[in-house]
Amino acid sequence: MKTTLLLFLLLISSTLFSQKFTLEGVLKDQDSIFLNGATVYVQSAKDSVPIAYGITNKNGEYSLRVNAGEDSKVIFNIASLGYEPYIKVVNVPDNGTLNMGYLVLNNEIEELDVITIIARAPPVLIKKDTVEYNADSFKTLPNDKAEDLLKKLPGVDIDIDGVITVNGIEVTAINVDGMRFFGEQKGDIALKNLPSNVISKVQVTDYKTDNQKFTGEESDSGTKEINFKIKKGKNRATFGDVKLGYGTDEKYQANANVFKLIDGKQLGIIGGTNNINLSKGFNSLPDTDTSNGDIKSDFVGANYTKGKWNETSVNGNYRYSAQNRDFDNISHKETFLPDLNYITDSKSNSFSDSDSHTAGADLKFILKPKSTSSNKKVRLSNKTDFKSSSQESGGTVKSESYYNNGDLVSDYTSNSESSSSSSEFKNEFSVTPVLNNKADYLNVSLGTDFNKSDSDSQKYSKNVLVNRGQTVIQDQINTTDSNSSDINFNAFWSKELFTNFRLMPRYSATVNTKNSEKYIYDFDETSEEYSDFNELLSSESKYVTTTLRPALKLRYQYKEFRFDIEGAYTNTYRDYKDELVAERDFKAEFDYLTYSGRIRYRDENGYKNISLEYDQNVDLPSVGQLQPVEDVSNITHVIVGNPLLKPGISHNARFQYQNNLAYNNINISGNVRAQFVQDKIINSTITDADLNRYTTYSNIDGDYSYTGNVAVSKSYFNRKTNINLNARFNASYKNSLSLQNAVEFTAKTTVLKPSFSVSYSYDSKIDITTAYSYSKNKNVYTTDAFNDNNYFVQNVDVNSNVFFLKNAFLSNRVSYRYNSRVGDEFDGDAVFWNAGLGVELWNNQATLSLVAYDMLGKNNGYRRSVTETYIQDVENKILEQYFMLNFVYKFGSFAGQKMNVQGKNRSGGGRSRGGSRRN
Repeated sequence: MKTTLLLFLLLISSTLFSQKFTLEGVLKDQDSIFLNGATVYVQSAKDSVPIAYGITNKNGEYSLRVNAGEDSKVIFNIASLGYEPYIKVVNVPDNGTLNMGYLVLNNEIEELDVITIIARAPPVLIKKDTVEYNADSFKTLPNDKAEDLLKKLPGVDIDIDGVITVNGIEVTAINVDGMRFFGEQKGDIALKNLPSNVISKVQVTDYKTDNQKFTGEESDSGTKEINFKIKKGKNRATFGDVKLGYGTDEKYQANANVFKLIDGKQLGIIGGTNNINLSKGFNSLPDTDTSNGDIKSDFVGANYTKGKWNETSVNGNYRYSAQNRDFDNISHKETFLPDLNYITDSKSNSFSDSDSHTAGADLKFILKPKSTSSNKKVRLSNKTDFKSSSQESGGTVKSESYYNNGDLVSDYTSNSESSSSSSEFKNEFSVTPVLNNKADYLNVSLGTDFNKSDSDSQKYSKNVLVNRGQTVIQDQINTTDSNSSDINFNAFWSKELFTNFRLMPRYSATVNTKNSEKYIYDFDETSEEYSDFNELLSSESKYVTTTLRPALKLRYQYKEFRFDIEGAYTNTYRDYKDELVAERDFKAEFDYLTYSGRIRYRDENGYKNISLEYDQNVDLPSVGQLQPVEDVSNITHVIVGNPLLKPGISHNARFQYQNNLAYNNINISGNVRAQFVQDKIINSTITDADLNRYTTYSNIDGDYSYTGNVAVSKSYFNRKTNINLNARFNASYKNSLSLQNAVEFTAKTTVLKPSFSVSYSYDSKIDITTAYSYSKNKNVYTTDAFNDNNYFVQNVDVNSNVFFLKNAFLSNRVSYRYNSRVGDEFDGDAVFWNAGLGVELWNNQATLSLVAYDMLGKNNGYRRSVTETYIQDVENKILEQYFMLNFVYKFGSFAGQKMNVQGKNRSGGGRSRGGSRRN
């Protein structure tokens, strides 16, 4: 309490006695054109610590609110790509305003990267289509990883499923120094293992494919890509850590990482083990996300990468993982049918023990022209992946179903166990020549994918039908062997016919072959062996699919507008033959045309992006949906296909808006999506009085949905304070059609979800983030058989870090969740509090911390799901309360110099590396 009061008084006093003023002016170039998007930056004259920054608007104007503290002088910087840097020491004014008037930047003879000019980089820098965050400007804990750093950056959000968005746009790729890390596009290993304090910059750009990067073609993905730049002197660094943790109830975690960077090469080795439900990595202070089940994991991996996307490069990686999983849950499910409602209470438990080996190699060889004036070049690429895995699993289920009046209808029990193994070998070879200085190029690729799998299983199930006085038993073993091959050929040509107009034809051909043998034997009570061959459920099949798809795209660029239109014809032929059951045989051919179009506006600096898109997706019926043969592998649910099914076609339209008001440090984004489905494939289910289900498939029209969101973020930055404000509003409406017991009905679902978050950090003392969300759900049905239902879910999250004394810190992760419609047997609210108390040791090279997981013991695994036909409440077994002592030792060096792992000034950066100064 005394520490908190002292920090509060310190904050107030520093605010009262600091010198604040507004610095403003206008920038022009040598041609008297206003400079838009230049970085204006103020540093302390004493230690070059950044104290304010801003971006000029389209009129060249800038206005910074500067907190100079006790300084009488500050350093004024201006930097913009293509112009000489401007640096000047200015006196702090007495009247609260300093107008620099009109300033002119001279053209740079040799264009430099802005970062090399400024003594210390600003927290956020915008360079054309790139947003660059200076990692040292954002507070992180001593043991935080790259993922934790991202959560603190303005405009960056990571949801409960791990999906990363920047200013409302999804991130689909993570790189380290411009290279894939462990061969992963999503970058999970980098996010959970790279220490945050070795990251220099976080760069956010439009996501580009390898071909787009190589050829210089502009991105058309509509998503983002993140690159972590590692701190290193002269491109040489070695760093890593060793982490150990042991706690109550024999909970443990251990992890070791070593990373080495040498002149464009990456070498990484990771390994670890734990029984606190982590798939990989080490968690010094877990987030307040409920972790279901009991999971033990072991993992090890190695990665070698040399060369970036524009260089001849090689990547090799290997990963091994083993997991033991145990899950338990109980559920209460209310099912609503047009002429029948019933309740099912069930308990289940399951286990799985698995291990996997994954290896990959990616080689890209670039042939460059002899003439420096020519853009002609060729890239040869070959990517190989291999995976082998095995698993043993099993489980039991017990459920009882009742009518609404409480009468028991069925009592179902099942036990199962299985073992399986699989292997996969994939290879893709491609050739990409850039044909001329207009960036015309051709890409030809050939891909192969070979899979082999086998499994053995045993299942016993018993269903007591009370009304009939009958017991149905299924007791059988299953042996399956399958192998498949997939061969794919792709060719793409991009040709500029005339200025700003491109012709882009594409052709692809795919042949997929799958051979499968499945033999099922029922238990013979006479011989007491599994000797009764079940021909109806067994199969010896060969399935061949060929797909041919020619397509043509046209693109026209007019100033800031881009127009794309594409049409494609697809022919898919399927041939399925079963040696045991001739009724499963079928041949089917599908021919269809699809269209797509896009209009995009993007201003010169990439601040404002507006796009309108339309596309079509075709959902072809699966093999099981087409075969008119009963599948009775589940004795309570019989499924039969429909050979007359048509493909479902979804029409999708999306409007997307993003505006970065850099002058005001405000970002606004939003999108609206609409989907209309024609001939949607749905399940048509009949449930009889014994609650046995019989399902086939049908096409239906009238299914559509609308979704939209708008988000606004605002950031404040000065000498010691950093504040980020984020507000978002999501809304959706879904019109879903269903067919149950021969009655067609519609469920109309509306979801409204406002949310906001605030993050505040002061000096090196306090770091607090709070978030709140409220979700209002409304379900309306077009039949009186179902009751409409409304409920809401609200979440409150508070994360705080307080640094006190010299090297001590206290961290808290608190969340509160409430669901207004969780059933009476379950608890609708949950409080989840994780806390950690730690201290840095040995000149910040080690950390010792005590962590409390679910300190109040109030977390629960209750979840509710609502569909048009049921409401289900589930209580899952979760990771329960534990206390753990963690020790982390960090090591490293940059350019032969010992790494200062954290440093006394946690928000600082490096010293000036040079640049011009005008006094």
